[in-house]
Amino acid sequence: MPFLSIPVKPLNELTPEKNNLSEKIYQDLRLRLIVGDLKPNDSLTIRTLAEEFGVSTMPVREALKRMETEKALRGAAKRAYRVPDISAEEASNVLFVRATLEGAGAVQAIKYLTASDFKRLREFSFAMDLSWEKLDAHNFLLNNFQFHSLIYRSTRNSDLSEIAEALYTRSGPWLGRAIREFANKQDWANEHHDIVDAFEAGDAARVQKLIEADVNWGATYFRERERSSSNIT
Repeated sequence: MPFLSIPVKPLNELTPEKNNLSEKIYQDLRLRLIVGDLKPNDSLTIRTLAEEFGVSTMPVREALKRMETEKALRGAAKRAYRVPDISAEEASNVLFVRATLEGAGAVQAIKYLTASDFKRLREFSFAMDLSWEKLDAHNFLLNNFQFHSLIYRSTRNSDLSEIAEALYTRSGPWLGRAIREFANKQDWANEHHDIVDAFEAGDAARVQKLIEADVNWGATYFRERERSSSNIT
């Protein structure tokens, strides 16, 4: 099965907010964080991004300030920002909150997901399998995001969706680091197929448990990494 190229619809398409230049830049940078293309400590300058997008510095500055407010970026200098290099414990905490929120959201989504949605979720999961076999972290993380975002956006709760996506953006660079550092692909098992099975069976309790376990994999990884670092020092 080829990699999916289903475009990711930004949350602003679910609201009447005007889709202006700043919004487009914001959504582009946000996706780069989510799929780990932007890594902890990467630097972003207003001028460089303005040249890349072919716009003035104003919409770039607005997008970056918005991301700083959401804790996805930190101001590094007068005209530069940096992807935060938070501790393993902080990354674990963000992933724990994300797991709890998405687990609760999945229980709500089960009322609204359709057979067509289940098919798409299954396609994302198969694409993740193929990406993992090829050690293609970018496409793995992209399909993982599309899988999870389809679920929490189906809750019909815009507040939950916005918070979940903000947390996903913050956790993306560290999840990307974890995936790229995973040397033995046999250590990983794709539980997303089980999640789709639970959705199709209408088993809300199992859906919640599996979603929380899936997201908490990242939290467990970072807690173990923190303990290992402490033992070394």
